[in-house]
Amino acid sequence: MTKNITLKRSITLISVFAVLMIAFSGCVDNNTPAANGTDSENPGVNVISAENTSGISTLETLPSGFKYVDTVPFSTDQIKSDYEAENVTGILEGFEGIYKGANETDYYIDVIKFEDKEAANNLITAYKSSFTPLSNVSRFTDESFNGHSAVKITDYVTSGGKTVPRYSYIWSNENYVIAVFGNTAEESSVRQLAEATGY
Repeated sequence: MTKNITLKRSITLISVFAVLMIAFSGCVDNNTPAANGTDSENPGVNVISAENTSGISTLETLPSGFKYVDTVPFSTDQIKSDYEAENVTGILEGFEGIYKGANETDYYIDVIKFEDKEAANNLITAYKSSFTPLSNVSRFTDESFNGHSAVKITDYVTSGGKTVPRYSYIWSNENYVIAVFGNTAEESSVRQLAEATGY
């Protein structure tokens, strides 16, 4: 009788250990990518991987003077229209984070996910080609922050009867495109928000 109970306990313990080992091996998987990583070729660059697109456009830590308003999805048709990219394919999804700055100025962070890096770069190329050259200054300036390069785009609009500049930053990170812009002539505040993305 005692042998029988001991044998049953041993089998039960072995079964429990087996289940725990199987469960543990399923939880510790070296092939699962981290939410954020670094580029092995450029160690200082945060790489987007297995990230929620809407989460990238929704900043948890904001620079002083900014406040978060909302994050909204936008369709493939809207993306193609807004970025003058009718012929670009491979768009999977897009989200726009909406923010307010000083004087209730509107700022936006667009994050668009693509099937691959090439499609992401195609959107940036198409968008840049939609602008006409400026006569006295360069419209596009390569800048660097967060360990990567981005394109600063200078545009001009009429506001209050005056021609004023508007600035935006656009760059790709893996198979994502991130664009940051605001309804302001203050270039530094747009860049500050772009840097705050961490990508």
